[in-house]
Amino acid sequence: MNFHPASPISVAAFLLIVAVVIAALLVAVRHAYGDDPARTRTITFRTTAVVAAWLGVLAALIASGKMSALPLSGLPFFFGSVLVVNLVAGLSHFGGRLAAGVPTKFLVLFLSFRLPLELVLHSWSQQGTIPTNMTWTGQNWDIVSGIIGLIAFPLAGRHRGIAWAANLVGFALLLNVIRVAVLSSPLPFGWPVNPPLLLALHLPYALIGPVCVGGALLGHLVLTRALLAGTRAR
Repeated sequence: MNFHPASPISVAAFLLIVAVVIAALLVAVRHAYGDDPARTRTITFRTTAVVAAWLGVLAALIASGKMSALPLSGLPFFFGSVLVVNLVAGLSHFGGRLAAGVPTKFLVLFLSFRLPLELVLHSWSQQGTIPTNMTWTGQNWDIVSGIIGLIAFPLAGRHRGIAWAANLVGFALLLNVIRVAVLSSPLPFGWPVNPPLLLALHLPYALIGPVCVGGALLGHLVLTRALLAGTRAR
C-alpha cells in the first residue's frame, strides 16, 4: 500500500504537538508529587523512562518492518497497546495521584491540544496522507474537544458542571475518533477509503497513537477521577 508523506512543515507542527503533550504529562507529574522534591525527581525520571521505552519499542517495531509483518499489519497490536497502556495508567495509583494533585481547570485545558492536532490532520487530508473522513469534513469532529477545552478552562475550576460537560463531550468524541481510525485502516472490516489510514505503519506519524490518542484517553480518565473525587468530597 502506497503512503504519501506529508509536508515537512506539517510534520514539524505535529512533532511540536507531540512534544507539548509529553511535556504536559511530565509537568503534571512534578506538580502531583511536588510535596517531596526527592520523590518528585524519582517519579519524573521513571515516567520519562517508561514513556521513552514504550515509544522506543513501538518505533523500533515500525522502523524494522516487524509491525507490518504481524497479522493484519500489526494494527490490532498497535491500537490494543495504546488502549491498554493508557487504561492501566489512568486507573492506577499513578492516575489517581495526577487526579488529586493537578487542578481541574488544567486537566480541562489539556484537552485543547486536540485543536491544533485536528488542524494538522486536516492539512494531511488535503495532501493525500490520510482519508478525508479523518477530519471534520468527514466523521472526525474532535476539533470540538479542543475548542471546548480552551473555552471551559477559565471556568472549570469554579464550576464543576462545566468541567463535567467538557469531559463527557471530549470523551464521546474521542471514542468516535477511535472508531473512525479503526474503520479507516486497511482491515478486513474497514471502510473502502482512499487513501487508507496508514499512519500507524510509518514514523513519525505513528506517534499520534500512543501520544495523542493515548494522551487524550489518559487525560479523560484522570479528569473523570478528579471530578468523581470532588463529588464524593462534597
